[in-house]
Amino acid sequence: MAAERASRLRSEGLEASAYPALGPKAFRTIRAELPDAILIDLTELPSYGRTMAVLLRESKSLRAIPLVFLKGDPEKAARVRETIPDAVFAVWPNVAPAIERAIKHAPAEPALTPPSTSLAQRLRIREGAMLELRNAPRDIARLLGPLPEGVRMTRQSGDAPLILLFVKSAAALVRELPALAGRLSRGRTLWTFWPKRTSATPCDLTLPVIRDLVRSYDMIDSKICAVNETWSATAITRRRAR
Repeated sequence: MAAERASRLRSEGLEASAYPALGPKAFRTIRAELPDAILIDLTELPSYGRTMAVLLRESKSLRAIPLVFLKGDPEKAARVRETIPDAVFAVWPNVAPAIERAIKHAPAEPALTPPSTSLAQRLRIREGAMLELRNAPRDIARLLGPLPEGVRMTRQSGDAPLILLFVKSAAALVRELPALAGRLSRGRTLWTFWPKRTSATPCDLTLPVIRDLVRSYDMIDSKICAVNETWSATAITRRRAR
């Protein structure tokens, strides 16, 4: 889809190319030749697009690049607009002039508004929920912030509907997946946390790597969550039967 979008933009006289990789893996390529603007498609995987926009704005070397979004679901586009208030939004027929407008009026002080929803809401932690913690850091309570009433946390394996797994390497995730895959029945979610590449914690995990590893166990990632300056998280669920 990205290659097709880029081809159509070139036909309208813009110099355009498709993003070369999933996640922030290709940020080095962008830094080597800074584009005048970046187009993010919210009609496909809007939560992924929003996360990528946040990562771009968090990067000192990339945050000044104007962002243009292809609008998809109105509610999800509104959430992105709250987070990136100076971004430009357009539908596909008008995207070329929108890109030119974004370049001409690039923000002098690029904005990034913290999400209005709490981390507990983004992780879908509900009142009275039981959370199973695996390899969680000692400051997990501070990391999660305020929780709904009645939420309990345990480090014992059980039937908790939400499992919070913290890993710092692909090898660590590979060790955890066999046991967890057998327990991930329908209706349960495995939130996998891993250090951002911009954090001080060395890590060889990226979203594409996680996606490839869980696919072997008939699981998929269904939602991305930017947790804080150190951690990212993705929701892993059992693949629906065709």
